Amino acid sequence: MAEHADLSSFALATLRAAAGVTALVVDGASGVVESGDLDAQTLEAAQLTRRGLAVAKRGKALAVLVQDLGEQPQGETRQAACSVFVYDRGAGYANIRTVREAVITALLHEPVRLVRGAGIVALSYSGRSGHLRFDDFDLDYEQIDFGGPLVFAANQDTYS
Repeated sequence: MAEHADLSSFALATLRAAAGVTALVVDGASGVVESGDLDAQTLEAAQLTRRGLAVAKRGKALAVLVQDLGEQPQGETRQAACSVFVYDRGAGYANIRTVREAVITALLHEPVRLVRGAGIVALSYSGRSGHLRFDDFDLDYEQIDFGGPLVFAANQDTYS
């Protein structure tokens, strides 16, 4: 099992490797990006690419973005969290819903090995936003949240 710097780098690598996810994104694994790596030009290019696809292959979302939410204290433990956003425009909510289910399937209950002797036994689904619109960019999206309590190697009791 590979070691990851944080939960979002695990989610990014896992989603890029998940054929069930990449088959539903216009640019495949290249369309699964980390926060900060997606801009309006990239979304426009993906939309133009989708328009050029055969009608039967147009049911793909424009992009999937993974955002790190860090690790926060929660009671006696620390909780690692990340969000996955599915973006589309001009295709309604159906594409987003289909990708959402593939994302959940790819990440749910997966073990995560992190740096510094930490990990998550089984990644949990924390919830989703439902269909959202960002009218300034004519963009439909949904936020899907994941997280889990950090566990540590036997010889340590903190994540430092």
